[in-house]
Amino acid sequence: MNSAAIKSEITKHIKKSMSSLEPRLNTWYVGITNNTKRRKAEHRVNKLGLKFWKTFDAETMENANGIESYFSKKGTINRPSKNGANKFSKFVYVVRKPNSKPTGLNGSFTDENIIDQLFE
Repeated sequence: MNSAAIKSEITKHIKKSMSSLEPRLNTWYVGITNNTKRRKAEHRVNKLGLKFWKTFDAETMENANGIESYFSKKGTINRPSKNGANKFSKFVYVVRKPNSKPTGLNGSFTDENIIDQLFE
């Protein structure tokens, strides 16, 4: 799937998931990986209650980086660095951040701590 098509599909996915034509992208994360199953486990999707996980094959790391950068500039909660992406990281994934509270004494998720929770 080409980059434009993936951008369009991610946008449709977000709009449909939020039932909104103008969704807030700051509640979403768009990342890249070379292994979608491993990355999903690393993000602790089930434990954190992350929803609306979807992946796309961008065919190259350059395409994947471009898509990730595009959504980051639009307001998704991506980290500013590549965080270990490698030349095989051709898959783009999108996930909505949790809007519940973690267990224990950590308190509620905030814009400041959500990235740390996703990558703990």
